[in-house]
Amino acid sequence: MRRLVDSLWHETRGAFDRLPVWLPGTPMELGDVGVFGDGGWVKQTTLRELGITVRAEDAGTPTDYTYASSDGAEVTAGANASVDPTQSGIPVGNAALRVRFSRAGAFVLHADQVTVRRIGNLRQVDRRILAAYGNGGWQREWVLVSEVARASAALVVVSGDRRGEAFVDLGANLDASLDGLGQPLGSAGTALRVAARNGVAASFASATGGAVLWQGRRVRHRWWWLSPPRIRGSEPDPGTPDPDAGMPDPDDGGSEPEVVEVEHPDDLDAPEDRAAPEDRADLDDRADERPEEDERRIPA
Repeated sequence: MRRLVDSLWHETRGAFDRLPVWLPGTPMELGDVGVFGDGGWVKQTTLRELGITVRAEDAGTPTDYTYASSDGAEVTAGANASVDPTQSGIPVGNAALRVRFSRAGAFVLHADQVTVRRIGNLRQVDRRILAAYGNGGWQREWVLVSEVARASAALVVVSGDRRGEAFVDLGANLDASLDGLGQPLGSAGTALRVAARNGVAASFASATGGAVLWQGRRVRHRWWWLSPPRIRGSEPDPGTPDPDAGMPDPDDGGSEPEVVEVEHPDDLDAPEDRAAPEDRADLDDRADERPEEDERRIPA
């Protein structure tokens, strides 16, 4: 699953310069603070609950998003999508979409009237987060939702393998002879649904919309992300150039925490989380060598 999410994440960021909501349909609001677990985003608190003032910028002009992975997703709409109702689960006469995939991680996103809201006082918020982190009021694994794109109606289908397929019911209100992706999803009303699917990792269809894309920020210690501690037994052979030559010493101030934008899935992991299981105990043994600020946690 991690490989699939990585693929989805990188493709979405390349196409929209934002990150995918995972799992699709998960509520996300500007100023939410949470973590990513095996099941995706889990809200923990909000900036407001933490006493941090947020000034949101005005939402931008609504824009429709239509995207299908060019190398892994084929969307058939209108009459050409019609199939045996016993296979698709879609009543005869309803507008429909048929999505076929040729690789895991490929996806289709169709979102009506997308508006983007972002935090306007970001520098002030970053400073408050660092202050909270310094006094134990912000957990290192927490991620801030600093921007969120919401749609008035949305459809997201993500393939789980190279033979993934889904049938989307657009209802009787849309013209079945036309391209379903060229008609407002909201017009489908409560009929909008993924009627049948096979080999699909996740899907979300809602005529009332929700969050579809986002951007986030988190606290990072530069030293621990640029150069995680070496595991015993992994030292280079004598004479091999040291890859960390010229890197700042973690005790000379180079490891001061900073708030950075989340760009890649690995940005959500602490160095010990990225280590192989057999190496994590060794990383724990080195915990006393870490900067004091890096070990602070909110009391239980």
